[in-house]
Amino acid sequence: MNPERSPLDAWLTRRMDLPVLSGPAVATWQMAELRRTLAWLRGASPFHAARLRDIDLEALRTQADLARLPRMEAGDLAAPGLLTVSQDAVARVVSLNTSGTSGPAKRLYFSDADLLRTLDFFAVGMSTLCGPGDAVLVLLPGRREWGVADLLVRALPKLGPADGARAVLPPENWTPEILPALLHAEAVTGLIAAPTQLRRLLSLPREAFQGRIRTLLASAEPLTDALRVEIEAAWGCEVFDHWGMTETGYGGGVECAAHAGYHLREADLLLEVADWASGAPLPEGRRGEILVTTLGGRALPLVRHRTGDAGVMLPGPCACGSPLRRLGPVAGRLRADGHGIEQPNKGWVAKP
Repeated sequence: MNPERSPLDAWLTRRMDLPVLSGPAVATWQMAELRRTLAWLRGASPFHAARLRDIDLEALRTQADLARLPRMEAGDLAAPGLLTVSQDAVARVVSLNTSGTSGPAKRLYFSDADLLRTLDFFAVGMSTLCGPGDAVLVLLPGRREWGVADLLVRALPKLGPADGARAVLPPENWTPEILPALLHAEAVTGLIAAPTQLRRLLSLPREAFQGRIRTLLASAEPLTDALRVEIEAAWGCEVFDHWGMTETGYGGGVECAAHAGYHLREADLLLEVADWASGAPLPEGRRGEILVTTLGGRALPLVRHRTGDAGVMLPGPCACGSPLRRLGPVAGRLRADGHGIEQPNKGWVAKP
């Protein structure tokens, strides 16, 4: 039996207004959207205007042409002239955790429109593993307005044409011991948690989750194969994984039922895997550095932002039937010389 097709395909078809969804059609749409975004940035962002001054935007037609654009370093997030909206229009500010650096704090700014895009993606992505009638326990931090947990609480009821899934939040200072009673009282069928949290939950009797949790989404940190296998064996649920970073507006890509890579938020993000030294885009199947470009108007737009993470693009079609590329496992942080893995990737780790 073939796995159900990723719901992101129908969403992307609508968002991009494509008659037929295909890899080439998506790539063409993204490059056109990139040219529009960069033309807007020349007038909206002094930082980007200076960097794009000598770039022939009309010459940007294929992924190989992306090498003409400069990459953004982590330190650029503290540079003046990045913000394209007034401070009054900023809905959320996130301070990034960095190590071994000094100087101004590195922060990302999001407008309401930026966060509504993420909300839309969360609603579609979560429909991969739950739907109307499900009660989903959200253990991730970020309950303040527009935080990660808040976005999920807002997104879950949007699943389906009528009432969608119901979000369940534990007390602020929850401990694993209180969760079994909460699962029973709220008839919880799904769970969203970070791998660190999941390891803590494995200390509970397996009966607390077995037969109750049908699906689970791991997010915020890398999910190891060993932990996935252990959870599925202990609780009898299906485990899905999500990849995202603060830089992507939290949401980035989510597995489908085939569990063969992350289906991407292609209408909002242009992701590349590039050579560490030259910045040239690498072909599918080659591991390199993940670069993030945000498409459309943003409070703080990114153009080829260097994440430092090692990734690989998988070619379509997926076993679910999607013809689009997927992001493969994110192996970890690349070493400073670009050769080999320095440490496991912590994904997006933002202040709640």
